[in-house]
Amino acid sequence: MLDSMTEQSLWKHMMKTLLNNLNYLNYKNLCFSGVFLFLIITKILKMKKIAILLIILFASCEAPSSGVSEADANTFEKNVATLKNDFIKGYEEGNYDKVVSIFADSIQWYGPAVNAEMTKGIDILKENVTFWMENFENISFTEGGGLPGTDVGFWGGNTYPVAQAMSGPNNVRMYGTWNVTNSSTGKSVEFKHYLVLNFNEDGKVHTVTEYADVGGLLSTFDE
Repeated sequence: MLDSMTEQSLWKHMMKTLLNNLNYLNYKNLCFSGVFLFLIITKILKMKKIAILLIILFASCEAPSSGVSEADANTFEKNVATLKNDFIKGYEEGNYDKVVSIFADSIQWYGPAVNAEMTKGIDILKENVTFWMENFENISFTEGGGLPGTDVGFWGGNTYPVAQAMSGPNNVRMYGTWNVTNSSTGKSVEFKHYLVLNFNEDGKVHTVTEYADVGGLLSTFDE
């Protein structure tokens, strides 16, 4: 048993720790500050069976849920894997079938050109893929660079604006930089590329909006 002076000193130290922790407004500190507060209350009220109650309190000190279901998280990761393994690698390997395999037949596509109108149907998109395959080589992609402070290249959903917020896993934003060499002139160019893609329930991309420096790409055709 602690003598009264030692016990009083201990409680003073715990109170000081509690007050210090309350200066940090994050979940974990507030949670453990609650533990200290509970200890003080039990001291004042001389409650017994503290150990059992403390176990319950510590068990509740868990980080709050992200609100994302496991099923949605898995769907998002599957969509990202499709873009990495088929779309990006397809271009890097010169594999036409891989690239076009990710798109639905009813694809709606807004190209990167200024004031580009929406094109519909897989046939026009196939022509675009063919253009890349026939005119460029040494194609490589580096993800990231779209948002400051992070190298993540694939994002899904949004929080704001609240009225139009989307939390589903089938809306994917892709950020990165392509490096290509013109097969005819040997000129190389590096350009950033931003894509907004929507996947359907079959795991196929059915709408695409893209942003890129088309002028820099076309300049490689200049002799």
